[in-house]
Amino acid sequence: MIRSLLISIKQEVEEGSQELVEKWRDQPDSYLWLDFQKTLDGNDVQLLKSLGCHELAIQDAMRKRHPPKVEFFSENTFILFRGISAVEGSLNLKPQQIGFFVGERFLITIHSGVSISIDHYFAEQRDVDLISNPRMLASLIMHYSSGRYLETILDFEDQLTEAEDTMMVNGSDDLMKELVGYRSQLRKLRRVFSYHEKLSRTLLENIEETELSENVDVKHTLRDLFDRCERLHSLSTMYYEICGDLIDGYLSITSHQLNNTMRILTVITAIFVPLGFLAGMYGMNFEYIPELQYKYGYFVLLGVMACLASTMVYVFKRYRWF
Repeated sequence: MIRSLLISIKQEVEEGSQELVEKWRDQPDSYLWLDFQKTLDGNDVQLLKSLGCHELAIQDAMRKRHPPKVEFFSENTFILFRGISAVEGSLNLKPQQIGFFVGERFLITIHSGVSISIDHYFAEQRDVDLISNPRMLASLIMHYSSGRYLETILDFEDQLTEAEDTMMVNGSDDLMKELVGYRSQLRKLRRVFSYHEKLSRTLLENIEETELSENVDVKHTLRDLFDRCERLHSLSTMYYEICGDLIDGYLSITSHQLNNTMRILTVITAIFVPLGFLAGMYGMNFEYIPELQYKYGYFVLLGVMACLASTMVYVFKRYRWF
């Protein structure tokens, strides 16, 4: 689906589809937001080329998976951003690649399916001044997506704290599996946020090189975007390391408990091995065995075995082996 918003010379918002492109071209002082909510086909590519979009940038926007990036061209700026198509519980985000072509009089957004951030401004926040400033609009769309990411990460903090307390008191294999899943999600998010941090820094440095007064608001928005991306990257890294520490701690505690169990079993085995040796030796079926005919031989052997076991228990306790 292709949809568009046109800010006419009279500062009126007109909603339509591809037909508004020609109307925009006929009005030099108008502004256009063209949104491709689908996979691009040949006609779409030709339309983008006619608007001054670079062919290689169009190819990057058409790829299903491509690292976030920013490229500056003479007629526009191309941005690839990893947005959100849906939020389904803790850290269960459905990422969505969004391509931006930001020109002086137009903003082109390309994405497959519904985009939360784009729909927020396309359907809910139709501000004339905002749409008339494509750089600001693109910055706010990315800023909104980063805000949704940040909300999800901050909500996860309480769950991680609860998991940490549970792990220290009564850890379990199910909880460890849950932490492994969290760690896997955080690894992916950390990679995305790392790209976003570099992207926002590049945009901020580029806008700071321009001393035009109309870029002041864009500069502040990009500064806030960079701060959010930097915070997201640091939080995801910290939570990733905490999950790893909890997993390692659980494995260490489990290993320690297993070592204690094995130590007790080893002590028991060490005590009963000599006793079993004596019992086996005197249990052999030979006619001539020393002490076989001795009246108190049975009780003497039991006494020797008791003394031997008691001595070994005393030695083990003295050296704190159990």
